[in-house]
Amino acid sequence: MLLFPPKNIPSKSNKTPWLFVVFERVGQIGCLFLVIITKNPAGEIINSWLLLSFLSLILYYLLWVRYVRSDREYRFLMKSFLFIPIPLAVLPCCIFITAAIWGHSFWLGIAAIVFAIGHLKVSSDNKE
Repeated sequence: MLLFPPKNIPSKSNKTPWLFVVFERVGQIGCLFLVIITKNPAGEIINSWLLLSFLSLILYYLLWVRYVRSDREYRFLMKSFLFIPIPLAVLPCCIFITAAIWGHSFWLGIAAIVFAIGHLKVSSDNKE
């Protein structure tokens, strides 16, 4: 967002309760830290959870390309893709949750759920 700020942002006050913003930030920090130290104790290098995580990541990047190619129109940050509402909010949650399952990481799972609660609420409120 810092490199590609959106254009035509609707003027409205952010009505998201502060607790959800705190959840989002705590979850972000937890996920970023824990995903670095998480490893798969089962020794499986590739399984369906990892593939789902990578698929979500690829789709996430493709949607960022869509946003940038749209001349950074705000509505493309929130625009649905296929059956996914606010995909640029949903996909990061999927990435971290599937990474937690793949890595058998309870703590990453908790951080991912906290992040998802906050991020989805904040993004949903910004869409309306």
